[in-house]
Amino acid sequence: MSITTDSFLAALNGIDGVHVYERSIDTAEGTACAIVRLGLQKRLAVMGDCADNFSGDQKGAVKLCPLSVENAQALQVLFPYAAPKSHAGHPFTMGLGDRLGLATPGHVRAIAGYGVYPVLAQQSIRELTLTGRTFADVIAAAAFGVFQEGYRDGYGADGDHLKTKEEIRYAIESGCTMITLDCSEHIDIHAAAYSDAEVEAAYGALPADVREHYEQAYLGRPLPVVGALTVAELRRIVLVFYRAVQHAESCYRYIDQIKTRDVDFELSIDETRTITSPAEHFIVAQELAAQGVRPVSVAPHFSGEFEKGIEYSGNLNDFARDFVAHQEIADHFGYKLSVHSGSDKFSVFSTVGRVTGGRVHVKTAGTNWLEAMRVVAEHDPALYRRAHKFALEHRVEAEKYYHVSTDPKEIPNVDLQNDAYLPEYLLLPASRQTLHIAYGLLLNEKWFADAFFPFMAAHEEEYYAGLVRHIGRHLLYLTAKH
Repeated sequence: MSITTDSFLAALNGIDGVHVYERSIDTAEGTACAIVRLGLQKRLAVMGDCADNFSGDQKGAVKLCPLSVENAQALQVLFPYAAPKSHAGHPFTMGLGDRLGLATPGHVRAIAGYGVYPVLAQQSIRELTLTGRTFADVIAAAAFGVFQEGYRDGYGADGDHLKTKEEIRYAIESGCTMITLDCSEHIDIHAAAYSDAEVEAAYGALPADVREHYEQAYLGRPLPVVGALTVAELRRIVLVFYRAVQHAESCYRYIDQIKTRDVDFELSIDETRTITSPAEHFIVAQELAAQGVRPVSVAPHFSGEFEKGIEYSGNLNDFARDFVAHQEIADHFGYKLSVHSGSDKFSVFSTVGRVTGGRVHVKTAGTNWLEAMRVVAEHDPALYRRAHKFALEHRVEAEKYYHVSTDPKEIPNVDLQNDAYLPEYLLLPASRQTLHIAYGLLLNEKWFADAFFPFMAAHEEEYYAGLVRHIGRHLLYLTAKH
């Protein structure tokens, strides 16, 4: 069948009440597809030879298909640019976690002109559990968003903060093109606080071959970037990290065994309460390099506080000094640094961009949910007030999942504020964090979900504009005059 854009549009316009996202229209293999909206419901419109590959309802010559995982996978076969790919080789990459499945069009618009390769599908197991989604759901939402915008420059899919091989298999089999391995459960944070006597006793209890290996490799010579280590320094580093190194190597080998496409490997050693010293970073990196482990990026725990959804807290000069050392280590081993909890850390972004020369991975997530709540605050005061109160009432429960330090007592009483003030709550650190960590609890409340998702469908352009503005601010500081 020969299908032109004009004939497809004519068929679509024959459907009562249809709105066509014209940037999405594309043709391949005698088939035309587009994202359309009927009322507040989006559908994938399909017409032509491959229509039988999609499930949906026939409306004349057009099949209107739900935005399901199965239809996303069929779309990716027909239009490969809708499928995620490895970002290896791209210097500046950015994770844009979308907990709602609504943000991708806004993200695509936000990155325009910044030379960044986006990881549009980025979720952790914790996020999937809290939102009741799957990796396949997340990738499908990104695929449809990419298609809606007619974006063809590629994007990645990150199985974020995975801890086990079972989680890794799940992510890869679902289509993830990036694995972020969280080694926190194999890092002995208690050893970092041991007394010298405790270090000596614990180190002496390690297998003799482990002790011999590290002592021969790292004592008695200056090391690149970090210089010479004392015996005491090395022993403490080994106690804290050697099991994490073993776990990372094992998982890297496992990924290599099961992957069916290129997969980007990121090592996360940031999910601890202790700062990663340059010496610790170097030894972890050297041990992995010696075993042939080649990460695309590594996330140390940088100095200062990178809490969820609020500005960086800490001494900016100390951060810059340590960040330079971590970048020198990354350069030495040939990977990028990765900045986790990168949402809204504007005060460090210019340093990050300058020191890395724009060769870096930055992760954002919760800030995109907060931008959705900003739209709610601006246009549905009653819904915002109820959500705000719910988040406050359930903050202790939400804190089981996230480390935060703001004091909810600092949040102005919402009952004392008029509607015009409500968007200001999205500027206050304590209320931002309270709303940030409550997303899963709110989304699982029927009263909230039943009102929120139709509201967002009706205000999608305001949401996209907010993301362009807010994520664009991140990108401006990260890229300006490296």
